[in-house]
Amino acid sequence: MDTGNSNRAEECGQLKTYAVGIDLGGTAIKYGISNHEGEIVQEFTRPTQATAPAQTILDDLADAARHGLEYAGQHDIPIKAIGLGTPGAVQVDTGFLKGSTPNLPAWKNVPIRDELMKRLALPVFVDNDANMMAYGEYRLGAGQNVPNVVCVTLGTGIGGGIVVEGKLFRGANDAGSEIGHMSICYNGRPCPCGGIGCWERYASATAMIERYNLLNPEQPVQSTITIFERYHQGEEAAATVVEEEIQYAAVGVANVINIFNPQRIIIGGGVSETGDWFVERIAQAAKGRSMVAAAEGVQIVRASLGNKAGWLGAAMFALDQLREQIGEV
Repeated sequence: MDTGNSNRAEECGQLKTYAVGIDLGGTAIKYGISNHEGEIVQEFTRPTQATAPAQTILDDLADAARHGLEYAGQHDIPIKAIGLGTPGAVQVDTGFLKGSTPNLPAWKNVPIRDELMKRLALPVFVDNDANMMAYGEYRLGAGQNVPNVVCVTLGTGIGGGIVVEGKLFRGANDAGSEIGHMSICYNGRPCPCGGIGCWERYASATAMIERYNLLNPEQPVQSTITIFERYHQGEEAAATVVEEEIQYAAVGVANVINIFNPQRIIIGGGVSETGDWFVERIAQAAKGRSMVAAAEGVQIVRASLGNKAGWLGAAMFALDQLREQIGEV
């Protein structure tokens, strides 16, 4: 069942135009309605059927968009486009998902934009989910007025979004910024992507849960929220996992610092929502592992938009792309 949270639609001006933004994650589809200024009309969430066939996921995404459109219609809100952030490498000009996505096994080689436009009869714009999180934070959150930013999402997997001189960096084939799949151990844990020792196999929420349940099989957990609760209660297994997570996260962040020398690194995703203290610990450890010149002046902060960043970024992206294509909207 969808759950929603509303800022009264009646407050929205009729001269503004809006988009439905959608963030497809490994555990949830988060979506909402916003305009160019980032004013949130309404937001929702529904579970992701992560192991379902691609057509089922497409249907779920279309249902989420229709739900947003229905809500907008009831409140006379003009929706001009749909924006979507999805795991995986997206060919941005066609909205085609290239290759596979480790946390959604059947979600591979999907013509997402074309399939959703058939279902919705509206312009649809698709990009990588971490890119959309980065775009949201750059436009509206912790990255405002900072031209060189790297966003890291610590969630079911690890995603990365990179803004260079105010523009999203996607790589030569729209497949860049997959920082969660940089290898941090040459003979390490196998990753569903086909790699070995990928960062997300050590520092994601999934990795934390797997590690905890190995250490404490008689009291298994299903979320990092429980791990952090037990950590604050002083439980030994939770303390081990959290301290390891800080160090593993710091290794990847240090690599990002050394490679990109950004002005700011923004850490988001479900794991980061445990609090500023956690990001501060990662920042301290990461700077201790980084080259001095690269780390000088870099700020490492927690995402300010929380779980809204992905769908808000997708809504902003859709409206900005529409404006570029047809002029003022």
